[in-house]
Amino acid sequence: MDVQMAVFHSADSFLKQLMVTKLSQCQYALPLLVPDLFTKEIEFPLWTFRQINKSWKMKDAKNEIISKIQPVWKAETPMVSFFRFSSLSSSKSQLINSLINDKHNTFFYRNCPGRSKTRLLMDGVVEISWYCPSGKDTDKFTQCISLCNLHGDAGDHEKQLQIITEMASVNVVVLPQLDSNDKSAAQIQNLYKNRKPLICLFTEDEYSVTETRKWKYKIGLKDKNQSDVSEELEQAINECLSFILAESSSIFKLEDVSKQPGIRVDEEHVDDCRRGKEAAQQMMGLVKDKNLTEIKESFLPCQGKLWHQWCEKNKELHRSQGNETEIEIKLKQVMKKIREEQHAVYMGEFMKLFITEMNSQSPDEKTYFLKWLTILLDECTSNDLSALHYKYDEKWSKIRAEQQTTDEHTELERISKELQAATFGLEHILKEIGQTYESCKSVNKNKEGLPCDFSSLPSLAAEMMISGFPLELMDGDAAHVPVVWVTAVLDQLIKKLEDQRVFVLSVLGIQSSGKSTMLNAMFGLQFAVSAGRCTRGAFMQLVRVSEEMKEQLKLLILRGFVL
Repeated sequence: MDVQMAVFHSADSFLKQLMVTKLSQCQYALPLLVPDLFTKEIEFPLWTFRQINKSWKMKDAKNEIISKIQPVWKAETPMVSFFRFSSLSSSKSQLINSLINDKHNTFFYRNCPGRSKTRLLMDGVVEISWYCPSGKDTDKFTQCISLCNLHGDAGDHEKQLQIITEMASVNVVVLPQLDSNDKSAAQIQNLYKNRKPLICLFTEDEYSVTETRKWKYKIGLKDKNQSDVSEELEQAINECLSFILAESSSIFKLEDVSKQPGIRVDEEHVDDCRRGKEAAQQMMGLVKDKNLTEIKESFLPCQGKLWHQWCEKNKELHRSQGNETEIEIKLKQVMKKIREEQHAVYMGEFMKLFITEMNSQSPDEKTYFLKWLTILLDECTSNDLSALHYKYDEKWSKIRAEQQTTDEHTELERISKELQAATFGLEHILKEIGQTYESCKSVNKNKEGLPCDFSSLPSLAAEMMISGFPLELMDGDAAHVPVVWVTAVLDQLIKKLEDQRVFVLSVLGIQSSGKSTMLNAMFGLQFAVSAGRCTRGAFMQLVRVSEEMKEQLKLLILRGFVL
């Protein structure tokens, strides 16, 4: 943990976000409040959470299972805070792990592999994780809850303690028997008098879970095994959560931490981040209040019906055999006409603004802009996509159970088309740029309203690839490779990076089996997996690797490792 925090303190905003995103993918706790090593000023790294989504299943009032996918920074959940006073033999982090997953250490603690007797950089750090239910009877909690853990003696970190106890739905404190004159005893008394639920775990007592007054519990830890303590704590927390749900109070939202006085929010102190966000919000303002299934048709017209028609004609052209010169000529004429129609389509303000921003910003500002646009597009689409995925899965389950009818298949096809239309991300914006380029190249003329020469568009995409953003090689919706566009982008890559050797690692598999998620976690890639989206087609992303990594990859291939 000291190594992790040392890197975190030394990293720039992008590396911090990458670190936290990968920690989340691997189901580890994330730094929420981080004291500065020298000034002791507390930082809330909100930017690092922006790309993280959580999914869970729960039962509604009708006892039907519903699925939810939400960005963690906007998810509203009850929050349980854990802290301790004094130095204790019992591990608080180990206790929290038992509530989340008995087989995985979400929070690092003193008995984990790789531990050391002392720690230098973790005291005062508040970490956060989430319990995400599966909708089954075996769930420990029936709803998604946040769990915060303050490392070190809470008495030495009053600001962090104040923040988490104020924002928590339930407070859990581990402590020895305290003298009445102890400063910590006064803090416990204040929490005890507060209306908010409080659970006290006493290391030197043996009694079972006891409710001392309404929503105030005490549990003894002495001579008890971990399983019994976890069971009693789970029981007490669930009773508190039932009260919170009934009262509709004390709901935690990660973004609200930024409203706490006296803390530094990382996003607010980086000018490039702020400007990138403003530019992305300006673009999102153009699609505000629009029907999600009609956005792509309205704002990205070049990749719609015209592109699909061109692909069909191109397939017919390459299927023709013999001396069918007349047919080929007709098909080429039709394809040329479609390109002219694409070229004549009005380029809306959305695409104009995107290209203008990309051509006018500094490298860092450009990267912030693209990341913010991805985040805001996911936020815009996540709820609708989640609902459509639930409908699709429900309908598909009926068909698999051999209850299918013609109407069921028709309905499934309709939902599938809605899903396709509602999926809207950065990859679709790049696809529109690609089709704009191909139509301009076909007629050898710049498109009206295009804020730059069309010949510069491949260079723009190449710069995005060098910055770590994927390029679509094959359009999964049209089942076609835009050869002219892809070739132009790769030519620009060769000019910018020179003709270097490239090690190609490919992954194939059935839909929604976690291919993109796995590659993202293994190599820090940015394939679109958020907002309930599944990858259609084939995408490519460049990543710089060391000589050591190259050798490791070669060994995996030689050993017959199959992704």
